[in-house]
Amino acid sequence: MGFCTSCGYTLTGNENFCPSCGHKSSGIDTVNRSKKPFSFEFSSKLILGGNVFTPDRLIIDQDGVTYLKRNKYLIGVDRAFLSFSDISYVKVDRRLINSTIIISSKGSRGIRAENFSISDAKKIENLIKDNR
Repeated sequence: MGFCTSCGYTLTGNENFCPSCGHKSSGIDTVNRSKKPFSFEFSSKLILGGNVFTPDRLIIDQDGVTYLKRNKYLIGVDRAFLSFSDISYVKVDRRLINSTIIISSKGSRGIRAENFSISDAKKIENLIKDNR
């Protein structure tokens, strides 16, 4: 059992490709299983500009960071996953009442999560820095 390094989907290990994103199964991440399991979930805030029905969510667990955002067609959810080993830096772009969390990866992709509270952004930044 492992996780797809592209999207974070749980894999049994028998798949040739990830059923969620289509990534080749050679990208299964089975490392870091010895860490104690944890999971934190943060949501964008309506009062800070987030969506009332489908707030963006940022989930940090022992495997990495998952960002869930309603897609532009309002039918499904776009998912981005970065394992802690792929994260090069995390930055909080603080505004007057809200903040944007920028998580850069060693590759070309990254995560830009907007409309989070400043206190949540600080917690997210510390969680990522502590687990890299």
